[in-house]
Amino acid sequence: MKRFLIGDSMWLVLLSGITLFFILPATKEVFTGLTSTYPFSMGFLKFAILATMGELLALRLASGGWKRPPGLPVRILVWGLIGIAVTFMFSFFSSGVVAMIDNGFLPSGSGILGVLLKAFYTSLLMNLTFGPVFMAAHRMSDTYIDMRAAGEKPRGAEVTAAVNWEDFVNFVVAKTIPLWWIPIHTLTFLLPAAYRVLAAAYLSIILGIILAYARRRKVKKGK
Repeated sequence: MKRFLIGDSMWLVLLSGITLFFILPATKEVFTGLTSTYPFSMGFLKFAILATMGELLALRLASGGWKRPPGLPVRILVWGLIGIAVTFMFSFFSSGVVAMIDNGFLPSGSGILGVLLKAFYTSLLMNLTFGPVFMAAHRMSDTYIDMRAAGEKPRGAEVTAAVNWEDFVNFVVAKTIPLWWIPIHTLTFLLPAAYRVLAAAYLSIILGIILAYARRRKVKKGK
C-alpha cells in the first residue's frame, strides 16, 4: 500500500511540475517559443511524456498498482510519433476548415458563433476521418508490442486477428468519438494554436482513465 502511495505521489508531483512549466510566466514564453520554432519536435515530446503518463495511469487504475508495461521504450516512441501526427493533423484540419468556410462549402457565422463553428467543424471532420484510423493503428501497434513482449513474432495478419475489433467499434468509435472526442476537441480548437497539441497531450491522460474503464468492463464481462 505504501509503495502505491509513493507511486501516486510521484506521478502527481511530475504532472504538477510539467504543468507549472507551461503556465508560469517565466517559462511559458520559453514553451510557446519552442512550440512555434520546433512544432513537430515539441509535439513528439509532449505526447512522449504526457501520453505515456496517461498509459501508466491507465495500467495503475486497471490493475490496482503501478506496473511497467511491456515494451515501454517502444510505447514511448509510438506516443512521440503520434504527437508528430497530431501536430500535423491539427494544423491541416484547422487550415482546411478555414478554407472551406471562406469558399462557402461550410456555413459560417459572425462573432462567437463563427469561432465556435470553426472549432466544431475542425473537431468533427478530424474525429470522423483521422480519428478512427489513428485509433485503429494505435490499437494494432499496442497489440504488436504486447505479442512481441510475450515472445511471439507476429505477422500483420496475426496482429489484426488479435485485436478485439468488436470492442473497438462498439466502444472506441461508437461511444468515445461522438460523446467525448468531438466535444472536447471542439474546446481544444478554441485555444491558441500553440496550446492545442499540448491540450491534446493532456487529454491523453484522461484517455488513460477511459482505457482503464474499458479494461475493467472487459474483465467484468469475462467473469
